[in-house]
Amino acid sequence: MKLSIVIPVRNERDTVVPLIERVRAVDCGMAKELIVVDGASTDGTREALLALPPADDLVLVLEDAARGKGRAVRTGFERAGGDILMVQDADLELDPTEIPSLLAPIVEGRTDVVFGSRFKGRGRGSTPLVGYAGNFGLTWAANILYFTRLSDILTCYKVMHRDVARSLDLRCNGFDLDAEITCRLLRHGHKIVEVPVTYEPRRADEGKKLSPGVGWSVLRAIVRTRFAPAHRLSATAPASAPAREPVASAASRDGDPYHDQTSS
Repeated sequence: MKLSIVIPVRNERDTVVPLIERVRAVDCGMAKELIVVDGASTDGTREALLALPPADDLVLVLEDAARGKGRAVRTGFERAGGDILMVQDADLELDPTEIPSLLAPIVEGRTDVVFGSRFKGRGRGSTPLVGYAGNFGLTWAANILYFTRLSDILTCYKVMHRDVARSLDLRCNGFDLDAEITCRLLRHGHKIVEVPVTYEPRRADEGKKLSPGVGWSVLRAIVRTRFAPAHRLSATAPASAPAREPVASAASRDGDPYHDQTSS
């Protein structure tokens, strides 16, 4: 089996390289590839990525405009070649050493989908009260509308089989993608297993990008997906992946900077 780790990046110069090193150091019990999607960073992130030594496990996708975290994740899912897909933020708020515990329920055949919950059995921890209350309220709304009992629908750590990810027909481009993934999984009847994870939130002055307005877009995604006609949510994964243009990896650099420039 192979694990594809999608890392959306936007202006994370100080953390993206250390994050990549930490992820690489984790023994997942299977081969892994890192798909880093840079959303037109302007702070030196892209230069830091291009300065990394060539490696077969690293794919860089350099977007020509900032289209949002959701669009970056969707691009990463499209490019992923692994049997299992997951999302990893580049901000070091979550601990990559916990990836094996997230994979375990899938590898053991207990479920197709795992979420790494920041709050399950741990309460608020060091999460600011406003952020925790917002997440709690949005998770509560999803639980009511979808008749479930999740504790953290907006967690970055979402892990699933590739066929499941590609069956979701995702549309959101921003932070609301986290809610859309959750709600489409629930509409499709997938069992979501939550595994507690360690969470060390950063502050706005440290690069935190969420704003109060994000909550409204998340709520819209929850409600829109819940009441969308079933035929609009019935996309299924193709029997075989469609042919795509080759994706340049770090190992393919020869003279020119290695990257896959995309305008999708």
